[in-house]
Amino acid sequence: MGFKNDSTHWGAKITQASLAFALFPLFFIGGPDWANGLFYEAVWNLGHILFFFLITLLLQPQRKLGGWRLVTVTTVVVLVSGGLIELVQSEIGRDVDWHDMLRNLIGAWLALACLSWPENKSLALWLARIGVGMLLLWELWLVAAIGHQQWQITRQMPQLYNFATTNAQIFWDGNVQRSTRFADSVDNQFSLEVNITTEKYSGASLNNLASDWSNYQNLALTLFNPEQTPLTVVLRINDRTHKRSGNAYEDRFNTRLVLDPGVNRFTMSLADVQQAPTTRLMDMTDIHRLIIFASNQAKATTVYLLELSLY
Repeated sequence: MGFKNDSTHWGAKITQASLAFALFPLFFIGGPDWANGLFYEAVWNLGHILFFFLITLLLQPQRKLGGWRLVTVTTVVVLVSGGLIELVQSEIGRDVDWHDMLRNLIGAWLALACLSWPENKSLALWLARIGVGMLLLWELWLVAAIGHQQWQITRQMPQLYNFATTNAQIFWDGNVQRSTRFADSVDNQFSLEVNITTEKYSGASLNNLASDWSNYQNLALTLFNPEQTPLTVVLRINDRTHKRSGNAYEDRFNTRLVLDPGVNRFTMSLADVQQAPTTRLMDMTDIHRLIIFASNQAKATTVYLLELSLY
């Protein structure tokens, strides 16, 4: 019986060690880049919790430490090792995310809660277990919320953007906000205010959008120019392949739009968008970004986006 228990114990240890050593290189190679979706990145980041959970189980610090000393030493070690990982990542061109430090701690604390189960039944430990459990549920909720958001983006097609969204920065880069000005229909009571500065390039970039445009033929775009003089903006569209191959000008769709004072409606053929790259066809199932911008403006101005949809 003892041999069987030892075999089970060592089998579990080998499994934990194998998983931990398999996960460790992923801090530095592979994983999401700037062209991957938000949900993929959110799920990937849960790997921090898994790794530090496994490595803490493997090392079993409770064999040499106890009480709050166990928690304090483990926390310090995880903070230092996690900080070193983030610093190394910054040196090899990867983004530093200090939220990962919290995920590391959640993994380690969760392992400590498991290692002390069920021998220690003190109230303080139970409160600590509840606390780390709530932190884990919070991280899982964040991932689920992003997944639901991405599902909503796909579900709202053929609209590419929901103008009723209160926080436009979730979807757009740039100085943008929801507005009730110049909305031109009962169904759509809001517009997107895009503030354009005198910088060389200024506008708004829709980065969080439905990527599969393959079932549609045209893009409908409506902009309102509140000024008394025309304004020229550029519409740019690119797929994910473009982002990973150097961002060459001739590898994306670019077109100039002259906005007369008032409402301006445009229709772009998606066939033209697909054929815009000079050496290939754009992947219409994997559109990554849509940008509206102006360049070298003499004075700051504002335009309002009223419609952005496919048909």
